[in-house]
Amino acid sequence: MSKRNALYIHGFMGNPKGGTFSALENFFRDWKIHSIPFPDLHIDTNKTKQVIKDYCREHDINILIGASLGAFYVLQHEELIDKLVINPCMYPSAEIVKLRDRDTGAAFSLDKKVMENFKEMEKYLDIKDEQKLRVFGIFAKDDELFHYQSRFDELFGDKNKEITNSILIDGHHSIEEQYLVTGLNAADIFFKRIQN
Repeated sequence: MSKRNALYIHGFMGNPKGGTFSALENFFRDWKIHSIPFPDLHIDTNKTKQVIKDYCREHDINILIGASLGAFYVLQHEELIDKLVINPCMYPSAEIVKLRDRDTGAAFSLDKKVMENFKEMEKYLDIKDEQKLRVFGIFAKDDELFHYQSRFDELFGDKNKEITNSILIDGHHSIEEQYLVTGLNAADIFFKRIQN
């Protein structure tokens, strides 16, 4: 595969240089993987989308990678680009409100405008067929938060069943590196295949 220039988008309350980022760097040694903090993932959807768009243009990003809520934004990115999503939170309006603050134990509440924006984005309208053929999803069998592989396959899968663009692997929501490698290997094969 030719040199890839990737932007990794971490999940809700995630670490831009955490375990998933390290696993990506360890596996894709010939890729340049960028990662920056996205503190507004659940506060300002428009700002987050704009930061991603601007960063992609300014740094010639040719593949977007996201985990959990970061993967939701990857799927929402409107420009045609290769995409890799890991345990995507495809419906954040339903999932974030189930989470508890680590310090207080209180449920997270979303601003009404953010909730409305999420619900609109969750309709997944106007997904171009050529984009569907450039998305790969990695899903963990023991994800303790949510599991959207069947919905991903429904929205992004190849209707002709010629290309498989998702995989179910061992692991939890934050997929352990020894399991994530299996998914990354499948993704690497997928992206090499679609480039030919």
